Amino acid sequence: MRDRRRRAGVSAVVGAAIAIMIFFTVMIPMWVFMQSIQTLFMDEVARRLQFEVEKLNEKLDIRVTLQPPELDTFGRRQLFLIIGNRGPIEINVPTLYVESTRIGLQRVDRQYKLAPGEYIMEPINFYVEPYETVVIRAPTLRGNSFVTPESIGPNRLPYLLMVQLSNMSLGYRYVVRVNVVTDPRTTKVYGCVSLNSEEFTEGCRGSAEQAMVASRIDDLEDLFVFNVAPGVYTISVVSQEWSGDRWTGEANVLPSPIRVIVDSNVVVKVGGSNVLEVDRPLPLRVKLTQTSSMVVLKNETGESSVIVRIPFIVSLGNNTEPLRKIRLEFTSSSIGATLSPSTSRMTIERLSPGESYIGYVSLNATITNDFGGYFTYQIRILSAVGEATGDHYDSSSISTPVAEGVYYLCKLLEAELLKSSNSTTVLQFVACGAP
Repeated sequence: MRDRRRRAGVSAVVGAAIAIMIFFTVMIPMWVFMQSIQTLFMDEVARRLQFEVEKLNEKLDIRVTLQPPELDTFGRRQLFLIIGNRGPIEINVPTLYVESTRIGLQRVDRQYKLAPGEYIMEPINFYVEPYETVVIRAPTLRGNSFVTPESIGPNRLPYLLMVQLSNMSLGYRYVVRVNVVTDPRTTKVYGCVSLNSEEFTEGCRGSAEQAMVASRIDDLEDLFVFNVAPGVYTISVVSQEWSGDRWTGEANVLPSPIRVIVDSNVVVKVGGSNVLEVDRPLPLRVKLTQTSSMVVLKNETGESSVIVRIPFIVSLGNNTEPLRKIRLEFTSSSIGATLSPSTSRMTIERLSPGESYIGYVSLNATITNDFGGYFTYQIRILSAVGEATGDHYDSSSISTPVAEGVYYLCKLLEAELLKSSNSTTVLQFVACGAP
């Protein structure tokens, strides 16, 4: 009985020992294994979170522009890529894709590894035809895809370059020129400019210009607009003066030339404040087409009077304001003749800078002397009113306010010098009554 109880006690101890051994040999390794699995899982989650954070922190700046056709032998426009890393981590771009309206999706075999803050500017092997537009996509190894913010083509440039020209002088022609120039940061040329005109129907070029003549007071300030692609440009503004048959000279308008880097819509101001300064004396002139004239009347017909017309020209120079109510006066003094009227006044309503007015004075001249007569006369500018400033100008403020001339009223006379039975010699001569 005791042996049986002793054996039962030993069996319980052995069973407990076996149970403890099974627990330590199975459960503990399982627990260690589960801890390892959890550690691996958490590491993978951390790596995945780190990958997502890095993916979100990728900031790729990608732009595309055109090189001017003057750089290519065949006059083609090559794509020029501007790609940079604006983020805090390195970015790997394995390839590029060009989406074209002409040929669809085209792969370009270019790879880039960009450190934070690094930019690369270079042409890529793709040429854009007129009326074609393209965008560029750049995938990264982290799964992001970046695309250029706007499509571009020779006839669809994304930005406007606006040149605001002020303080222009009336009567002058202003020419605004925009040229693509070398980027001093890269020593490369990129950019393209065009206008909405027939000259640019085949696409943008390396230069463009616009011109205007400041002929009214409203023309003292104007805006010149150019279509441009991203690039580096110089803006130059020159003024030209009318020389009678063509525009001559090129005076630079400060502060041009100006170099600008275009990566958005840009406004450039050229010229000072819009304050009109009128130089004195005014470049207003009156002159005669002929300073001396003559008319001959036949004595045998009994003619003693004649209608006389005296032409004159009033001109306004360039560098001034338009004038209104230009008042002129005609005065005369005669010998051996009477004039009707002997004095008269007239008004020119308006003259723009560079403009001329051609008129005439008509009067009736009657010869009172048997040997003809003559008269002297003056055409004088009395006053004018400035259209822009409202100033009143008298003859002392005008450069050439007086034009003087003389008009001879002559008679054709005959005299018999020798008379015989067969013939008579008659001498004809002109008498003008001049001293």
